[in-house]
Amino acid sequence: MIEDYLDTLNERFRDFDIEYRKQAYIYYLKYPDPPYKESPDRKTYVHIADEELDKMAHGEMYVGIKKSKNPDINYDIIVNDSEIILNNKDKNIYTSNMKNAFKERHDLFEKYVDTVYGKYNKENLINFSYENGYFVYIPDNTSAEIKIKSEQDANSSFTVKNVVIIGKNSKASIVDLYESEDDGSGIHGRNIYIFCLENSKVDYNYIQNESLNSANITYVRPVLYNDAQLKIIDVNTGSGRVIYNHESEMHDNTTLNSYGINITRGIQEHDIWDSSLQYGKFSNCDINIKGIVFDQSSTMHRGNIDIEPDGVKSTGFYSSAILLMSENGKGNSKPALLIKNNDTKSKHASVISSIDPEQVFYLRSRGISENDAISLIVQGFLGYINDHVDNEFAKNIISKIININ
Repeated sequence: MIEDYLDTLNERFRDFDIEYRKQAYIYYLKYPDPPYKESPDRKTYVHIADEELDKMAHGEMYVGIKKSKNPDINYDIIVNDSEIILNNKDKNIYTSNMKNAFKERHDLFEKYVDTVYGKYNKENLINFSYENGYFVYIPDNTSAEIKIKSEQDANSSFTVKNVVIIGKNSKASIVDLYESEDDGSGIHGRNIYIFCLENSKVDYNYIQNESLNSANITYVRPVLYNDAQLKIIDVNTGSGRVIYNHESEMHDNTTLNSYGINITRGIQEHDIWDSSLQYGKFSNCDINIKGIVFDQSSTMHRGNIDIEPDGVKSTGFYSSAILLMSENGKGNSKPALLIKNNDTKSKHASVISSIDPEQVFYLRSRGISENDAISLIVQGFLGYINDHVDNEFAKNIISKIININ
């Protein structure tokens, strides 16, 4: 019952933005996940049990990472089990946690944060139960680079909500890194809302490399106001079970370029969504995602190009490629075009394949060993991401994670 959950919230001092939480919980009850019809032997592609979701929503923080006396000066915001550390020295940029921001910048909550509810069941659950999160506000006519690192104990289960607001005519480059310590089996739920106001230009880099025994549920929800431009890079290599869902809401004359990679090994399961929701005219969307599947792991790529009736003169493109490195690995792709007017351009493409033996043979004929040949092909497949990452700090992190030299 909702009363029980509200009592839990108050007991845990989650007593801010309570009216929004009530409505989010109503949506959580009202809109369950749709039934999964793609396989007779699976309930969902990546299954998170109800008991695990309950554990995530109530939160079980082990506080395995203690307060740091010397926080990493390379990052402006550091999130761990104990605290949110703010290192940002630019006084023009407001950085805080959600609890304090609700009190100090309530105007921004009323105008932006509390106007957006979840579209999916688990997203609404996170919006209802989140304990804290980071909050960044970049005012109008400002240029900024923000580096954020979240590092929690892998044993912990929690929900957080992160918010970034980029003002009118502003430029922002954001690195958002998620890692974990230890090798626990916590359930990590995150909602990330990015408000790109009129004529802003935003470069957002999401990098997830958490413990392989943990589960990660992340919803990334950018809103592009008129004339805004967003480039989003998403990299998922960690967590044993991943549900990653990015959907950008686009208005007039907006541009979205999305480039992603995911890598699964062992028995990892990744369900990667990248979609557009194009309300405005003259909106342009280009989504590209590549995945590599090793061992007995599995990857699902989904993506909707959704162009609404008023989205005339718009374009939407989605491309997915999955490379299977094992006979026991599984790859699946499910793109969709949801076009609701006849004055647009859109297409989708999807390919799932294994390494071409002729490519390996060609490299071996040049004196390269079979293992090195396969490694070169894999690195070439993933290396496209470096061509699209503008932030050098993010590029260095990604290169280390996926071992691109």
